[in-house]
Amino acid sequence: MDIPEHIKSFWHEFLNSDACVDGAKPSFQTSYKIGSDEVHANEGANLILAGAKTATSTLAWELEKNAEPVPAVGDLCVIENGKSEAVCVDETTWVEIIPFGKIDSEFARDYAETDGTLEDWKRIFGEYYSAECESLGKILNEDTPLVCERFRVIYPQ
Repeated sequence: MDIPEHIKSFWHEFLNSDACVDGAKPSFQTSYKIGSDEVHANEGANLILAGAKTATSTLAWELEKNAEPVPAVGDLCVIENGKSEAVCVDETTWVEIIPFGKIDSEFARDYAETDGTLEDWKRIFGEYYSAECESLGKILNEDTPLVCERFRVIYPQ
């Protein structure tokens, strides 16, 4: 994986901080932005830093297409804002593949990018995942697999 220098620098700051428990040297998993554009990435980063956003999801088919592994509990990732600046390191605390139609109200609330209701989450992310599915030649339905994860910030900028 080709890691940009500014992300490497942030990662090394984390490794040398008190947040890196017991001097462990965990391996870098990935860095990513929330959302599909600069505005959404900034909003997502701010929600994560504020502690409001503690859950996210990815279309399982997207991971397959890109030959990316399913996140695992304990994974550490750098979250970026809309300008690709590192804002924090988060730790994955829970992962489960859940069909779109089985997402529950607690997960929708913890997603923090909607009004907090399951209905609003399904409306907004139904549109988002429909477009993602279409780009993969698939159709969103109640059984569409989402890789759902919960996380916590362990090192803020």
